[in-house]
Amino acid sequence: MFRSDDNYIGGGISYRHGILEDFSAPGINLETYYRFFDSDIFRTGIDLTYYVVDGDFSPSAFEANLNTHFLLEENAQWIYHGLVGVQFMWVDYDWGEVFGSERYYGFGANLGGIVEYYIGDIRIFAEPKVTFYDFDTFRITPQLTLGVRYVF
Repeated sequence: MFRSDDNYIGGGISYRHGILEDFSAPGINLETYYRFFDSDIFRTGIDLTYYVVDGDFSPSAFEANLNTHFLLEENAQWIYHGLVGVQFMWVDYDWGEVFGSERYYGFGANLGGIVEYYIGDIRIFAEPKVTFYDFDTFRITPQLTLGVRYVF
């Protein structure tokens, strides 16, 4: 059975560095991917991440990704994929009543990879990627997501 093209839903935790200036944050990730084309190596889907930030005058951030995974290699328990896609992100700064708030938003391009270890219908995964985008200045931001997927 060729498992790399299975449909799945999943979620995990994410960490992103350099969203704006020195702002880095952990996030909560939800995702679903589906094999839309009659292909043995491609699947496309969406994932959403909300970044959790504590403290006063802290930004909050949200991203939505539309990515395609493509099979690089598959063996007995491991699957390796490449990742390309687009991202929409927005970041809100709340400076309080005196200074007001600011919002940054924009589109970016994703490039990364995925390593999956599967146990029946469950997959444990790691997804490192970088996003290239332009908010206030051009940025390249690394991100790592670790999580679990259920295959259906």
